[in-house]
Amino acid sequence: MYISYANLWKTLIDKKISKTELMELTGMSSRTLAKLSHNQNVNTDTLLHICEVLGCGIDQILEVREGEAILSLYDAFHEHAVLTETDEFFHTYRLEHHGVSYVIKRTHQHANKHTVIHCEKDSILWEQLYPVGHLRIPERTVMTKRNFVAPGEQGIVLIDGSPMCITGLDENGFVSAKGKKTGKNDLYVMTFAAFKLFDRSV
Repeated sequence: MYISYANLWKTLIDKKISKTELMELTGMSSRTLAKLSHNQNVNTDTLLHICEVLGCGIDQILEVREGEAILSLYDAFHEHAVLTETDEFFHTYRLEHHGVSYVIKRTHQHANKHTVIHCEKDSILWEQLYPVGHLRIPERTVMTKRNFVAPGEQGIVLIDGSPMCITGLDENGFVSAKGKKTGKNDLYVMTFAAFKLFDRSV
């Protein structure tokens, strides 16, 4: 038996509250939110505070289920993903999770506050801004074409570190961690930190 917090995500949807807003309203850390996302143990005081903030009963945020806890995609990535390729920019992993075949490309270069990731047409570009006096000189590099995903697979591009921004998301087939797919060939692009909280069912 295990505790599932699926009811919490349904309640958030009903109340039109995002996970980020829940953190702000309750003061919980991203680590606690990650635990909830992965159906891990959370302090009862935290659960009661969530109920208080949302104005709901405990049954609207959790339920006890039979069997073993279902791994999140993040946990499954760490436990079952197979490294299949390494190139100049990425480590490429493959993974089967809940009947979906994933191709996950994770950068081995670390993004920083001078990095901008551009999702443009059929490519993802890495732009590094080099400060020179009052100017910032950009250097753009194509990291990958979006056609690396075969039919029937779901592609995810993970950016390690914290870039200044990722442009072009939630339009033209590039989807953020919080965005919704509109087509079967849509490609998720997100930071690795966002991937920890990523749940494609919510």
